[in-house]
Amino acid sequence: MKKKEREPGHVPSLAETFTTIAKRTLVGYAILAAVGATIATFSAGRGVVWGFLLGVGIAGAAMGLTVVVMMFTEKRSGVSDMAALLGSYIVKMIILFVAFVGLRRSDFFDGTAVLLGFVAAIIVSLSVDLWTIARTRA
Repeated sequence: MKKKEREPGHVPSLAETFTTIAKRTLVGYAILAAVGATIATFSAGRGVVWGFLLGVGIAGAAMGLTVVVMMFTEKRSGVSDMAALLGSYIVKMIILFVAFVGLRRSDFFDGTAVLLGFVAAIIVSLSVDLWTIARTRA
């Protein structure tokens, strides 16, 4: 944290907020992947490890796209900002659909572990977003 950010009354810009969210989310994903893979290794085996990591990676890519779009469109008008966000959601849904359909016939991972990794990564991302924004507004 820079000294300016610690000063009382400092209100971070949107760019600072999005950058903080991106950094904290990456750290959260790294911790989640390490802890989840460690637990899976000792409890269930390699297929579950790959499934969990795959779920975290897919969710991380989807949530990361949203942060990138928000950083890219922060200085644009509300209409173009929302249009870009909506477009990114459509692209995300298409990518997720193609990824899940493409992985459906693969057998190197456990499907339940993919779901658990995906949901855990979304919870981490939403928690980081909530925590960062709540601290910004305080």
